[in-house]
Amino acid sequence: MKTIDKAVAALDRAVRFALKAITIILFAALMLMVTANVLLRVFPVTSLHWLDEIVELCFAALVFYGAAGAWATKSHFSVGDWIGARLTSARAKIANRLLIELACLAFFAVFFYFAFQITVKTMEVTSVFQIPRRVVYSCMPVSLAIMGLYSLARSVGLIRHLIVPGDGTAE
Repeated sequence: MKTIDKAVAALDRAVRFALKAITIILFAALMLMVTANVLLRVFPVTSLHWLDEIVELCFAALVFYGAAGAWATKSHFSVGDWIGARLTSARAKIANRLLIELACLAFFAVFFYFAFQITVKTMEVTSVFQIPRRVVYSCMPVSLAIMGLYSLARSVGLIRHLIVPGDGTAE
């Protein structure tokens, strides 16, 4: 069991590192493109008519992979914080967190289904670089799958903690 725990912890670190690196790179790329666009408006040497396509691709990926990274590190705002603070029983607090996690998991599952459908079924390409739109859309199902897996793992831990209180699995 310790080997599995170590493998899961290593995978978790790798996923978090990858999401952090991706978001930093995408943010830097967006910053450079916007700066170049502004400078080229002041000093019109050339045109960046292709910029919109790349900005769209980077921004979509930044939003979804950034959300997945925030979800993995529990950095998102939680509406359940004010409810949990009013609960007195430790088990009620765990049950509240479990309900919130399961609601998020259900949302991710529905969103994943439709995001996957649009990613697979789209046949469009971008106008300048002819990049398939499925490349642009692929960040949605990938990030939703990551968030769903984190929610599933947290839900299992919370259920285990409800069944066997004090086993140290609740986060």
